[in-house]
Amino acid sequence: MTAFRHGTLSLDYHDSGSGPLTLLLLPGWCEPKTVFAPFTALAEQQYRVISLDWRGHGLSAGGVDLALGAEDLLADLRQLLLELRVERFATLSVAHASWIAVALAESLPQQTQAMVFLDWIMTQPEPAFFDSVQQMQRPEKWLAARDELFSFWQGGIEQPRVKHHLTVEMAQEDFRVWQAAGVAIEQAYLQYRSPLHRLSQLSSPPVCRHIYSLDRDDDYLRHQQGFAVDHPFFSVARLEDARTHLGILEQPEVVYREVVNFLGH
Repeated sequence: MTAFRHGTLSLDYHDSGSGPLTLLLLPGWCEPKTVFAPFTALAEQQYRVISLDWRGHGLSAGGVDLALGAEDLLADLRQLLLELRVERFATLSVAHASWIAVALAESLPQQTQAMVFLDWIMTQPEPAFFDSVQQMQRPEKWLAARDELFSFWQGGIEQPRVKHHLTVEMAQEDFRVWQAAGVAIEQAYLQYRSPLHRLSQLSSPPVCRHIYSLDRDDDYLRHQQGFAVDHPFFSVARLEDARTHLGILEQPEVVYREVVNFLGH
């Protein structure tokens, strides 16, 4: 356990490896940094790799009075980068943590070299999505909504590492964290409509790649490919042999190769 303290807050983080570029690994909402463990074992041979448990998550400090807004998580991340003297980095963010990654890139354009998004809903979601994130915000509904997501994210297969991460590790987070996640995710889509629309508004975006596996709809892939034609900073890679929401756990070697190919070294 390595703790970073600023003010009264303690954040747990992992820092290993070395190289000219740092990979900044951002777990999803309600998710500990253990999601990156197999990937980190590969990446630290070539890069400096930093991951963290967000405030109120995993091994980081919590508390009933702790603010859990997206802007609070972003502020913590910026403080951690200052403390660790990170100068050039690429972010790898799971799902809706990618909203925070984009905000970070917007605020630190000179330091952000690239962004990799992992299984993020890049287009405007269906109404059922908003039903789910709203149920996450209700004390009497959140557990059922969470368990439904855990089942959906497994992609119809039995992958022990993914299942354990979802149903054991992510299940440790309480209602306050899931409620905060629901609020932040809903607000982001209402404000920006979709991640692709958010990216299109950036004045000087870094190169970005979406690597995903859960959604097998070819129209979804084509929509992203069409966006890439008009916005050359963006590219997309669907993992053809992975099926879960967490390709980085299901096939860490494949995701690592995609990341190395994308970054060019």
